[in-house]
Amino acid sequence: MKKAVLFIHGLSAKKEDNIYFLEQMKKYHNIEIYSFTLPGHENDTVTKATGKDWLEKSENELKKVLEHHKKVTIVAHSMGTILAVNLASRYKEVDKLVLLSSAFIFGNFKQNKDDLVKILTHHVDEEVGTGFEGALKKFFTIPKSVMIEYYRLAEHNKENIKKIKCPTLIMHGSIDNVIPIKSSKFVYDNLNCRKDFVIIENVRHQIFKSNKKDKITKYIYNFITFNILYELHKKKKI
Repeated sequence: MKKAVLFIHGLSAKKEDNIYFLEQMKKYHNIEIYSFTLPGHENDTVTKATGKDWLEKSENELKKVLEHHKKVTIVAHSMGTILAVNLASRYKEVDKLVLLSSAFIFGNFKQNKDDLVKILTHHVDEEVGTGFEGALKKFFTIPKSVMIEYYRLAEHNKENIKKIKCPTLIMHGSIDNVIPIKSSKFVYDNLNCRKDFVIIENVRHQIFKSNKKDKITKYIYNFITFNILYELHKKKKI
């Protein structure tokens, strides 16, 4: 039977942000990938929605998957990791968890400062961009009420991290321009389960749009399937 994988996207995410991962997962004969759109994300601009709306939608989608599978792995990015933590803390059917750019702390102002210096001194790495493309859009296009809901969601679910029992893989870009690495470290430090933490070097927030998207996807696949390749090639940085 195929392994069920439920993907939860982040705040203001667009389909193209994670399409590479979803399409690659479909190519594996032993994976059944599921994904959905969070309330308020149906259009290009994020509309008003609440943390309760996001949680209810995520839980309903998980229940749909569990109608066909006894176990499920949740892979989540950014704000989606908060929803994943909530579900994994309550559903024993979640047997593995992959948290990408965990967003319990928002705003990487140190990285933003470093990126601004590179812009002013003309030292921008064209391969990774200025670092302000996505960050500025989030700050100025997401309704304040939605950001408040996000902050509340993160705060209310911090304690749930300690309740997770399933094996968990955490990955974070070293130059993430939206969420600081300390956010993922906070999650890692509070987990009481089998856990791995991988830094993705020279990669920003949208990891599946980076030049390492193939490596990241294969690493996640090996973790999900408990492939011997995962244990043999386990790394702290990629």
